[in-house]
Amino acid sequence: MELSERKKQILKAIIGDYIRTAEPVGSKTLAARPELRFSSATIRNEMSELEDMGYLEKPHTSAGRIPSPAGYRLYVDELMGTDEPTEGSDETALEQMRGKVRELDRLVQEAGRLVSTLTDYASVAVTPYMNHTVLKQFEIVSVDHVTFVIVVVTDAGVVKSKLVHTAAEVSKEESELLTYVLNQTLTGLSLDQITAERFDVVRRAAGLTALLAPVAEYIAELIEELGSQKVYLEGASKLLRFPEYHDTRKAQALLDYITDDKHLVPVRRNIDGIEFFIGPENGENPLSDASMIYAKYDIGAIGQGMIGIVGPTRMDYKHLSARLSRFAKGLNKLIADTFLDENK
Repeated sequence: MELSERKKQILKAIIGDYIRTAEPVGSKTLAARPELRFSSATIRNEMSELEDMGYLEKPHTSAGRIPSPAGYRLYVDELMGTDEPTEGSDETALEQMRGKVRELDRLVQEAGRLVSTLTDYASVAVTPYMNHTVLKQFEIVSVDHVTFVIVVVTDAGVVKSKLVHTAAEVSKEESELLTYVLNQTLTGLSLDQITAERFDVVRRAAGLTALLAPVAEYIAELIEELGSQKVYLEGASKLLRFPEYHDTRKAQALLDYITDDKHLVPVRRNIDGIEFFIGPENGENPLSDASMIYAKYDIGAIGQGMIGIVGPTRMDYKHLSARLSRFAKGLNKLIADTFLDENK
């Protein structure tokens, strides 16, 4: 059923007041607002109808109303409008990260920490699936004849390394040959192109060296690791500042739940711009009383990651979504400048 303009005005006003005060909103409060030129009785009737329609709820201890998840959903879809962009600390803080972080995973984690600091909410930063990332360089560093460090660099700026031990001694010539073969055979390929057949070529070219087995094992580990998303949660304790989580059992249930990474990756993984996940849209779990806002960031053709915030359903969706959108655009630029330009 289409809402009348009057109902929309009243619902928007209730949501604005409730976001600001965390107190149920009554008809007398609304009638005192100059932009709502309706009597208290008219507002009371409209509020009753909005409750019947599922957009408002009435707490047991109050005569006022609060928005329902459906009310918030209508608000973000139709009523809240857009926040005016402002120049400020977000862009400056991102710029201060420039040149300081050279690994993509670390940059995404630091960006999540920065979002939590700037918004005073819990934040979530999700790396993209890296199946299409391209191996750029291999290096094998000898510590002694049975101990080596394997270093792998990707086109997305990810640097991975591992200390390995061999079952038999390996000469300098053998390690240098294997390094050369790896760079000649596997660099320029994406992770999903490194097949058993490709590695057979490496085996034949490198010969029988004790270093081959740990290198093969490490590459298999890398394919599995980089092919999965990493999730970084920052500032979870900030949720405790909201009155919604003054109930310690409710707060602990939410904190326990969100510390499991898989619970923070939204069901819809292909985010288009900004996405809202409000209350029950998060499933039947402790997040059913919370909301998440996610913005996407891109790493060229490599993939799409997400950065977002978690808080009570009573959050300032308009301001926070606009801020998150600006932050994601700044992160896109920082990633492109740091990792993509240098690979052209």
